[in-house]
This record gives sequence, C-alpha cells and structure tokens, in this order.
Amino acid sequence: MVTRADVARLAGVSTGTVSHVLTGARSIRPETRRKVLDAMEQLGYIPNAMASALAGGQSRIIAIVFPSQPRTIVGSDLEYVLAAAEAARKRGFHVVLWTSGADDLNELRQLARAGLVQGFLLMQVALSDERVSFLKEAGIPVGLIGRTSEPGDLPYADADFGQIAQMVVKHLASLGHRTIGMLNASREDGTRGIGAAVRFADAVQRSCADLDLDCTIVASEHTVRAGREALRQLLDTAPETTAVIGYNWEATLGAMHEARALDRPIPERLSLVLCSNGEPESTDPELTSATPPATEIASAAVEAFIDHLAAPDAPPAQRLLPALLIERQSTAPAFRPNGRVRAKGR
Repeated sequence: MVTRADVARLAGVSTGTVSHVLTGARSIRPETRRKVLDAMEQLGYIPNAMASALAGGQSRIIAIVFPSQPRTIVGSDLEYVLAAAEAARKRGFHVVLWTSGADDLNELRQLARAGLVQGFLLMQVALSDERVSFLKEAGIPVGLIGRTSEPGDLPYADADFGQIAQMVVKHLASLGHRTIGMLNASREDGTRGIGAAVRFADAVQRSCADLDLDCTIVASEHTVRAGREALRQLLDTAPETTAVIGYNWEATLGAMHEARALDRPIPERLSLVLCSNGEPESTDPELTSATPPATEIASAAVEAFIDHLAAPDAPPAQRLLPALLIERQSTAPAFRPNGRVRAKGR
C-alpha cells in the first residue's frame, strides 16, 4: 500500500508537507505543491481519510479556486469565501480555498483525480476563463461565483451589474451631476478581463450615455496609494467631474484621502458612491453605497453548484442578484464653480 511517506520520498519533501498539501492547513509554495500532486498521481496514492468517502462516491468537499495572479486576496473577497463556506456547511459540505496560478491547471485535475474534492467553484472569473474550458474538457464539475461571457450550462450566481449601474447613475443625475467618474478594479481589456470589472464598467458607461452624461473610467490596483493616484488621473483627464463611483474598496479609501489633499471635500465638491464590498459606515463621511450582495451571491452559487452535483443533467441554476442603494453622507447636489449647486432633480 502506498503511504504518505512514499509520496514524500518521491516528491523530496517531508510527510508534514504532504499533509499540508492535502488539508490546505498551511500555505505551500506552488512548485512544492505541484511536486506533491505529481508524486501522488505517479504512485496512485489516495489519502486513507478519503478512501471511505470515495467508496460512497463522494468526498463532500468543494474547492473554491482563487487565482493567485494578478492580485492577492483582499478583505472584500473573504466575504464571498466565508458566505460560501457557511452555505456549504448547511448542505453537509465543506470548502477549501485553493489558490491557483495560470500555469497550475494540472493541479486542479490532479486534486480532483485524487478524490479530495467533488468539484471546483471558481472566483474572479474572466470573460474568457481557461480554467472553465480546462475543467469541462476534463469532465470535472465546475461552478462560478461570477460568470464568463458565455456561461452556457454552468451553474453560477453574479451581481446584476446593469441594475446597479443604472440605479447609481440615476441617483447621481438626480443630484445634478453631469460629469461622472469611476474608479474600477484593475482589469484587462477584452475577453481576458475579469468579468465583474468589465461588465460593471460597461454598464456604467451605458447608463451615463442613456442620460447624456459624461463618463471617465480609470482602473486602479487594490491599494490606498493606487486609489490616490487614480483619482488624480481621473481629475486630470476630466477636471469637471463632480461625482465618482468606486468599484474598488481600497482604492476608494485612497480617493477619499486624495480628495481632501486636492481641496475637493466630500460631498461638498465631490460626491462618492461605493459599489464594492467594504465598510461604507466606517469612513468619514460615511459612504453612500450600492454594493453587490456578497453573502447572497456566494450562497446562491454554492446552492446552484451542489444542486448541479446532485443532478448534473438538469438545467443549472443561474442567478443575477440586485443591490440596494443606501444614501449616507458622501453624496450631495453637484458643486458649481460659482459656488452654487444645482438643485436635486434639475
């Protein structure tokens, strides 16, 4: 019988490292994890703890896959992970968080072949996501928190970005804002862009166009410093901007700091709406917000995926969830250079 010691010997690591790779209890370097999984596959090793579960046909473990590039996990991502874990627990499942780079696709296949997980729930889904096509071709169950450009028969849950954009833009327009900016999450253009960032930016642009408003979008990394730089870039490009939509929590915090430094106090001279998961009531002023419902999205994605595992031939659940606009102190009637403001609704 093949043991963990045999796997460790072939991979050139300790038995403890093999255990950490199997349980996900500790962070392991991708190259080390790859060696362990390769050794498991070469030796045909199946962990004893999983053997009895596999005899019953299932492990009842779902891997939530978060890409290790182009950025690391931030606080807002954890809302989705924690909600997914709770939803899975209620259905008798457990989740493991698995970080994976673009060159680690074989790890996912080996993880599934080892019988450790029943399938994969992907986060940070790109419009054209090679993980999806790879797993589907390998016959491995896959679900999405988010969605590709053509999700087809995959179960998913995502924010209704069209509804959110329209609601926020209408709110700002009702306050007299005619030039609106957006601090987007970092993204790539075209089909490789993260679906959420691309979809929301496109929806904001359409909503502004429908109301004949000017719109400028600047992408920002997920740091406070990047947010400060992004706001300066936005105002240099469109100095008449009187309202900003933030789809990047850390960058929004940076923009608030920079607005003060540029003598653009919020909301007197610059209105700000948060459309990203964060802590809108922890800022000064508190942020008007229309955030994607992270708990509901993650829970719906898990429910859809578990239902898909139970009945793979049935039509999958695919849901778009709306947000609510909560007005706080960061939005006000648009500032005018002569010191007057445009009245609400005009």
